[in-house]
Amino acid sequence: MNDYFDIWKLLAGLGLFLFGMRLLELALKKLAGRGFRRFLRHSTDQPLNSIFGGVISTTIVQSSSLVGLIVLAFVGAGIIPLANAIGVLIGSNLGTTFTGWIVATLGFKLDFSTLIYPLIAIGGLSYGLLKEQARSFSQLLLGFALLLMGLDFMKESVAELTQRANLEVLSGYPLIVYLLIGTFFTAIIQSSSAAMMLTLSALYAEVISLPVAAALVIGADLGTTSTVFLGSLQGAVAKRRLAMAHVLFNFSVDSVAFLFLYPLLALIRWMQLTDPLYSLVAFHSLFNLFGLLLFFPFIGLFARKLEQWLPEREQVISQFIHNVPHDVTDAAQEALLKETRQLLYLVTHLNLRFLAADPETTSAFSSKFGLADWLTSAGKLEEYMAIKGLEGEIINYALKIREPELSTRESESFAHKVDSLINAARYGVNSAKAFKDIEQDLNAFETNDNLDFSAYFYQLKNSAISNNLSIISLVAKVPDKNLLEDELAQIKNKMAQYHLDIVTSIYSRNKEMKLSPVELSTLLNVNKEIQTSAEALVKSVKLSELI
Repeated sequence: MNDYFDIWKLLAGLGLFLFGMRLLELALKKLAGRGFRRFLRHSTDQPLNSIFGGVISTTIVQSSSLVGLIVLAFVGAGIIPLANAIGVLIGSNLGTTFTGWIVATLGFKLDFSTLIYPLIAIGGLSYGLLKEQARSFSQLLLGFALLLMGLDFMKESVAELTQRANLEVLSGYPLIVYLLIGTFFTAIIQSSSAAMMLTLSALYAEVISLPVAAALVIGADLGTTSTVFLGSLQGAVAKRRLAMAHVLFNFSVDSVAFLFLYPLLALIRWMQLTDPLYSLVAFHSLFNLFGLLLFFPFIGLFARKLEQWLPEREQVISQFIHNVPHDVTDAAQEALLKETRQLLYLVTHLNLRFLAADPETTSAFSSKFGLADWLTSAGKLEEYMAIKGLEGEIINYALKIREPELSTRESESFAHKVDSLINAARYGVNSAKAFKDIEQDLNAFETNDNLDFSAYFYQLKNSAISNNLSIISLVAKVPDKNLLEDELAQIKNKMAQYHLDIVTSIYSRNKEMKLSPVELSTLLNVNKEIQTSAEALVKSVKLSELI
């Protein structure tokens, strides 16, 4: 019975520790979630800043997995370049070592009961008495209490194990075995912090030696890459590139750390660190710091190599929203904006094809905005249906975006932005639909022998091509919203006047041109639908850029 008691107490401690970490993570996401993601996003404009952002972010939230998954979402949304995202991840490797320092400094030096009971009392009572919006801090206290309780259970169970069991069976194996154990154990429980706590507990109880503990920590450092790897299995190639970067970086650094394990431990002894616990966390921090310093100059080169090794081959029309989880609110909103702009580029491309624009113009437009290669060989109806499908994806995705905990005013602004992007997508599709509806009329111009009839068509065609290119050129180009609104208003008024002049001219010259009733109806209908399409595109751009 006693033999089983030690095992279950150890597992109970591990379970409490993981559950406490999860509560802490959820509480921190609520307390600092939006601001934290904003900080992470704006602190990654350069690789060096990205490294500091990764270190600070992981030190704050104490979860390299959480930071890695958020960065994965940002990379999928195209918000963070690959090189900067790599910087965040290698910085988070160093930031996560802060947990070991806290535990080594406080966790094994204090009587846990002096902290656990007050934390549970305050956290539990406040959680039960306070309103829903104010419970995050209570959850934070409860998570910290359970984390300490789990650590206490692990420490006591390992201490009892040293008295009851024959520990010689754990010794004598090569260090590589312990490295593999640390790797697989961390990959299974998805927490390098928990693996570190178990290792510290065993080292404190003298179950394992310092070199064995160091090998286990190296393995845990490698095993933690599994979280980002699993998060990259679905979505864009950019996410798989980042996961591959994480695995390769950790594998390289951990391999070097393992090869130089004894020299590094000797360096730590030279630094007068004799306490095994401090020596272990110093070893953990030291090899991650060395890896960061050695790797930093090559981040840009590494990112370019990854882009060569994993080229973009997916022929999908959506470029951003399928890469980003809808519950990562800031990244999701940015992805939604980028995808809506992408839809407008696709709509303009299709409009140019309906207008039989010069192939060089259409090809140059496609290259400028990075449209998928398969659109070149796709039929116009196939492209239109793909755009409609993208509209549906945008609307479904927008409706799933989880509204963060905001004030009433902020909430209204958030809802307004999402609604504006939904309507922008709908107006964009309406612009393409107007041309689809008159495709047969547009084709009739090419086979008609009436020169006057054809002359009006070429006037309308050239004006429509110019207007489409002028409207779309304003997307994300005019930083001043008032200036953008003025530009759009001028284009709209100019188009309205032009189409009115066309109608007036057709009426006045009808007898002279000798148009048949079908030709007259066709000409007026095409003129009207071209104007409708352009107005819808103007509305779409206005909604997407003035939010």
